[in-house]
Amino acid sequence: MFRAASVRVIIFPAALLVLAGCAGMSEQACKTSDWRTVGFEDGSLGRSEAMIANYRKQCAEHGVQPNLDAYREGHAEGVAVYCNAGNGFEVGHSGAVYQGVCPKNLEPEFLANYNSGHRLYELEAAVRNIDAQIASNNYEQERIRGELTSIAAAMIASDTKPEERVLMVSHSAELGRRYGELTNATKSHEYDRVAKDRELREFQQTLSARL
Repeated sequence: MFRAASVRVIIFPAALLVLAGCAGMSEQACKTSDWRTVGFEDGSLGRSEAMIANYRKQCAEHGVQPNLDAYREGHAEGVAVYCNAGNGFEVGHSGAVYQGVCPKNLEPEFLANYNSGHRLYELEAAVRNIDAQIASNNYEQERIRGELTSIAAAMIASDTKPEERVLMVSHSAELGRRYGELTNATKSHEYDRVAKDRELREFQQTLSARL
């Protein structure tokens, strides 16, 4: 069942050291990190326990061996927070990818909510993408109108040569065709947007009914 509640996770200082050094942990981070806290942070963010392999490789360069047992204990605690059913919707709605970290007893309800949240994310993204395409078309049409205005002014200028006017006429025709293509494309996008917006609203109503 859909739940609107979400779980907020506190990011501890030791974990921040790890996050800051994911691309290559510093010697200080490797030596001072509380590996139980690091594991909890990764688990609470839905990261796989396999993350420890990255830390081991990075810290080996500094002669440091992460505490695997402490990391695993913290990771299990973090996963229990992450796999809260209400958090599943928030994770899905954020567009994040589920990495299969939830235990079997928590995964079904988490996934049900995750899938609902991710579907809402997809529908909202589809509407945003259509809006972006329409805006892009409008912007290009505005640019074309400006260019056509400039061409019109140049064509009547006294210093414009006949052969230049011929090229301008040809280019104006090309711009006109492109303008028409954009108009047709925008109309098609607008039809798509109506359909996607309807689908989004219907899904939102479905989610509301589950509350």
